[in-house]
Amino acid sequence: MKVIYFIRNALQLYPPCINQICYLDDLGVDVTVYFGECTENVKLIFDERKIRYIDFNIKRNFKGVIGKLESIIKYKNCVKKILNSKIDRDSILWFGTADSAFMVSNLIKNKNYVLSILELYDDNNFYRRNIEKIIKNALAVIVCEENRASIMKHWWNLREKPFIMPNKPYFHPQKLRITPTSDLTKNAIDLIKNKKIILYQGIISKDRELNILAKALHLLNKDIYLVLMGNEINASVDKIKTIYKKTLYLGYIPAPLHLEITSYASIGIANYDDSSLNNIYCAPNKIYEYSGFGLPMLCSDVIGLKYTVGLYKAGICCNFKNIIEVAQGILNILESYQEYSLNAKLMFDTTDNYLVVKKIIKRLEEVQ
Repeated sequence: MKVIYFIRNALQLYPPCINQICYLDDLGVDVTVYFGECTENVKLIFDERKIRYIDFNIKRNFKGVIGKLESIIKYKNCVKKILNSKIDRDSILWFGTADSAFMVSNLIKNKNYVLSILELYDDNNFYRRNIEKIIKNALAVIVCEENRASIMKHWWNLREKPFIMPNKPYFHPQKLRITPTSDLTKNAIDLIKNKKIILYQGIISKDRELNILAKALHLLNKDIYLVLMGNEINASVDKIKTIYKKTLYLGYIPAPLHLEITSYASIGIANYDDSSLNNIYCAPNKIYEYSGFGLPMLCSDVIGLKYTVGLYKAGICCNFKNIIEVAQGILNILESYQEYSLNAKLMFDTTDNYLVVKKIIKRLEEVQ
């Protein structure tokens, strides 16, 4: 089987797409990857596996809406050129994100394609309208969470539920206290390596309730550091530091280097508010990044976390708006740390995306 894999934007920003490409290669699929841009470390992965790739090198010369429109036009022109070339008629087009597909919907009407949808987009009518135009004609649809699959089946009256491929990273060292491989990670690790830390990795913003976490840690008054790693929005870090003095901000560490930092944590944080269905049925990479190291997790009690972390008893799911519940959750984890750690590792080990992609390939072979 031959697959032509498209991703409109920067491939390194989408770990699930990198995972899919590597599993396709493992299964002997002849895959060629086309992307808007990509970092050298990801290209190196493909070079080592002898996976062909083409960098569209889509750079924006303008900012804002004009720049976005410019990048869309460039992408469409690149895809049109590829599809008009002498590609194998039996090739499957595989779109790593929803917009990678619907931005070229007029070009794929009579093509065989797979559609991967990484978010629920319940609060984005533009995306939902455009997904509706293409989803029913896809040979296979992939989502990353069970409830999202049921919701999408209902929204668009699909014949079958989409395939569910959780956001478990393909590459994971599964070893604590990794020796840093760059100056960036070495400097960060030097700050935290001799401390007991609770780690939050991801976007640092108001909807993540980190102020409540800081207040809970202040209430506990233990020798625990709160370490934040990720992009900051609206000067959120300064507010957190005023609440809890033992807060360290490491900034943004690019994947997969950030896992070197994660390997020094004791507890991982995964928290989402209920402001959207996408949050309620969240499917974060980080819960598998944490669990690969056997790190217990302190999570908000949204369904996407209750039926992953909570189901495996790999951590505590609690009300992140309640200081006492958050504080008690931390204490519970510390008191039964080994049990939660073993369960976290079990959650990681029993999630098998290789089998999911294998089932998708089998389906494609049946319907071609």
